[in-house]
Amino acid sequence: MLIDNKKNGKVGDILKEHIEKNCSLSIVSSYFTIYAYESLKKELSKVDEVKLLFSAPF
Repeated sequence: MLIDNKKNGKVGDILKEHIEKNCSLSIVSSYFTIYAYESLKKELSKVDEVKLLFSAPF
């Protein structure tokens, strides 16, 4: 699923809807800020494994 914070939906909103207890989460992004973490803190506490791949900003 491609999420772009524009026409394909907001990342935070879609993650909040789809994160389930004991799931694994993989994210490819140019940015992941402390503000994003704070916004998703409750949902991220349910995740067993998180993989973050940071790419260069476009």
